[in-house]
Amino acid sequence: MIRDIDRLTSRTFDLLVVGGGIYGLSIAYDGAQRGLSVALIEREDFGSGNSFNHLRTIHGGLRYLQTFDIPRARESIRERAALARMAPYAVRPLPFVVPLYRSLTAGKVAMRFGFALDRLLGFGRNSGVPTALRVPAGRIVSRGDAALRYPGLRRQGLTGAAVWHDYITPESDRLTFSFAIAAHEHGAVLANYVEALSPLVDRRRVRGMHARDLQTGRDLEVAAHLTVIATGGSADHLLAPLGVSTGMQLLKTMNLVTRREAGEEALGGRSPSGRHFFLVPWRGRALMGTWQADRTAEQADVDVTNEELGSFIADLNQTFPNLDLTSADVSLIHRGLVPAVRSASGRLTLDSRERVRDHAIDGIEGVMSVAGTKYTTARAVAEHVISRSFHKLQRAVSPCRTQTTALPGGSVRDPLLTIAEARRDHDVGLPSDTIPHLVAAYGSRYRDVLALAHDRPESRVRMAADFPVIAAQLLWAVRKEMAVSLSDAVIRRTPLGALGYPGDDVMERAAAVVGNELRWSDERRRAEIAAVRQFYSRRTT
Repeated sequence: MIRDIDRLTSRTFDLLVVGGGIYGLSIAYDGAQRGLSVALIEREDFGSGNSFNHLRTIHGGLRYLQTFDIPRARESIRERAALARMAPYAVRPLPFVVPLYRSLTAGKVAMRFGFALDRLLGFGRNSGVPTALRVPAGRIVSRGDAALRYPGLRRQGLTGAAVWHDYITPESDRLTFSFAIAAHEHGAVLANYVEALSPLVDRRRVRGMHARDLQTGRDLEVAAHLTVIATGGSADHLLAPLGVSTGMQLLKTMNLVTRREAGEEALGGRSPSGRHFFLVPWRGRALMGTWQADRTAEQADVDVTNEELGSFIADLNQTFPNLDLTSADVSLIHRGLVPAVRSASGRLTLDSRERVRDHAIDGIEGVMSVAGTKYTTARAVAEHVISRSFHKLQRAVSPCRTQTTALPGGSVRDPLLTIAEARRDHDVGLPSDTIPHLVAAYGSRYRDVLALAHDRPESRVRMAADFPVIAAQLLWAVRKEMAVSLSDAVIRRTPLGALGYPGDDVMERAAAVVGNELRWSDERRRAEIAAVRQFYSRRTT
């Protein structure tokens, strides 16, 4: 992937996607795979918005059965399996445990019914899924077993526990970026750090976007027959010149990366305030969430206040009585703004349904907007959007193949076998934990990174004492993955900064690797390190 701004202005595209999160990237991939000419522009880096700020889980929709939302539950089951087939290297089964108490709606009887319904709806849930990734049916364990196996659960009134399996994504940002690679390899033109400024309009029809390359300051026009705005909560900013709006309310959400060690399962619970939380093991740490504000937020209101963080921590400590979490335990705050709705009780909550709007209904042709909160179902939303796009373009609909096509690196069927083979062939001179990390991050394409490391032995060195990332990955990010800043390389292309700020020494080494490749001056290197520090200062206590 080479960043080539001139290609954005070289033709009129069938489809322009604005927004490079998981929804925008999935739409670009599906459209390009079905033969449309596609461009995508992203104001910051790919996957740097809400796609970065989530709980790292791929869930099968069990929660939807509480409200008998059968279509959503079935869709989530289907999409969980699709991701396991598309990127088997990127997901791992993880047990989820929720305590049960005496309750008509959340007790043993209700959960047994829910699991039975889940088995019925999910018949064939493991079809085509590699053996190691197959998800067993949910089950109920007794009070004694629950108290013994899961000591973090609140015991007062405990009658048992519900146990089921979903997926965790150890290299979640790499999974998001794999959709960008897939779109590129099917002919889409993608560019990060290109800001959409305003629509190109011709007699109530959008013909593309006025945009600006934030790397050079150059203004440009990206022409397209159809524009899809997939920027989530900021869509109304681009729609305002057209006199239309999504009417979307926004809600602040938060997840915490902590310094606490995690167990082997995700523990769930309901706080006294009525919020549902999970403690999820991720990269050896406990990831906790998801907190939701109780009021709407403005676009500029994304940063977390000390009061909000304190409220979240207090809720977590009440939900999990042995936790005793403090702000000093928090190494990174994931936060974002997501679409919100009012529940029947009047409470503000995140909107679990995606919003896809063809603004022809508002009298404006050539533009659609898309917003959603669920990572798991982004591919299905993209399929729907592209099928509708074919109709808008008055073209015969080409069938969608994304759910049956492996993502780049997805030819791995058995990650453990692949790791064993890789260690036999490539382990000499590498840190012992690097091979498993590379397979989880790049799938079968780990060989490309190791080929670079083979040619440059100095790039095999570990970048941080407690992380498996090697210098070759930073080089690969710059040369092949459109990383143009230090933040791109250490926060999203690699997990060097996944658990919090890695430290000044690590940043100096990383800036030397990336800076040498991009020919940065000493002043630019210092500015890049400062930008990384600023990123973390806004996301820590």
